[in-house]
Amino acid sequence: MLVAAQLSATPSADPLTIDALLENLDPEVRAAIDDVDRTLIALTLQQSPWSRLRSATRMAQTLGRLRRALASQRG
Repeated sequence: MLVAAQLSATPSADPLTIDALLENLDPEVRAAIDDVDRTLIALTLQQSPWSRLRSATRMAQTLGRLRRALASQRG
């Protein structure tokens, strides 16, 4: 969350600033950055805000169903 606040506080997202922020991240987070599928991010940003909200709501509902199913299996 701190990085997001730092990024939003900067007037421009020049590469030097972003690189400096990334160096301050946890090593596991830095390693995970390479695993991000940027095509999925681009596809999501092409959707309207309403469509993204609908998708996020459906995902939250699916996760809730999975949690309930796992909890009922545990007993």
